[in-house]
Amino acid sequence: MGDTPLLRFAQWYWPGRPPLADSCWVVATAARACAAQELLAALQGAGHGPLALLLLDEGGYEGPLPWVRMPALGAARILSRLKPRILLCLDDDPRARAAAAAASCPVAWVNGRAPELLSLGAVAVASEAVALRIGGGVVTGDPLSAWPAAPEAPADTRFCERFQAVRKAGRWVVYFAGTEPGEEALAYTTFLALSAGSGGLLALAPRDPGRHEEVYREAIKYHLTTVRQLRLMTSEVPSKTRVYYIESAEARHAMHGCADLIVAGGTLVGGAPLPPEPPVAGAAILAGPYPRNPLLAAAVDAEVVVSCAGVADLARVAGTWLADAAGRGRMAQALGRWVTSQPGARARFLAWFAEVSRGAA
Repeated sequence: MGDTPLLRFAQWYWPGRPPLADSCWVVATAARACAAQELLAALQGAGHGPLALLLLDEGGYEGPLPWVRMPALGAARILSRLKPRILLCLDDDPRARAAAAAASCPVAWVNGRAPELLSLGAVAVASEAVALRIGGGVVTGDPLSAWPAAPEAPADTRFCERFQAVRKAGRWVVYFAGTEPGEEALAYTTFLALSAGSGGLLALAPRDPGRHEEVYREAIKYHLTTVRQLRLMTSEVPSKTRVYYIESAEARHAMHGCADLIVAGGTLVGGAPLPPEPPVAGAAILAGPYPRNPLLAAAVDAEVVVSCAGVADLARVAGTWLADAAGRGRMAQALGRWVTSQPGARARFLAWFAEVSRGAA
């Protein structure tokens, strides 16, 4: 049974009861199955095994589960041979939908995002926003990633008092938080596009302290009045400041509570994955097309952070949000609720899946 080719042969030609009959069959691509190993281990540990994998693609799978490939056609036929107790769908794929439609057992979808799935089984969704958009589903949060405790929202209100003169002048504040190499130029481009209609303040915080001097020197070419946080001799930022340059981890965190809108760094250019770091609730967050932090990517999938297609789209969406204080407030609140609830998402999902599985008993 541990030999994969034998398992593949047996599913099609076993003369009697097939191996792994009455198992929970996980329907997923190889990449998704690898990313979900912690969740699958938790399901095994909670007594929902044995688990086996029905692969949707040709990608290489080297995980611990026995597996077969889903044929391009004939979902009903392979399910009649496998005799699953329940299907757990991790990917919304045409073949996954075909398997769900053909299944005679219960079907559970993880992080469902399409209203069509509601007619193809029980659907767990990552957020209230998704449930509202698709018209149903059970809100469990995203169970695929192990979340640390929710980060504390910025509590240093005194830090925000330094922007009083900027606020009295009727100017907005956009914060590019934790930028990576190549993103500062895009931050300035976006800020200048936004400033064409109304004046504002750009708060900029490179993620790597080792880049502070380099980024500051490069920014001089924009000829924008810039205040460096660590060199400000007074507590208040002058009203005519165009750029507030942040140079400490404490200020980088506190700034989340001072901005009208935050653009997440590590999302504007592609690159290597970043360490998982939960988004900080404080203001509405926009992201670029390449969220490299997996927990921020989960927030995008949960629709509590909006991902923009590029700089032009980012400037357009940011301009719309800056003109809609109520909409920004709703997004910030949705993000805050989601971030706070995420540490318990996997436990809620396991409890929900146990309920769905009872229909398979």
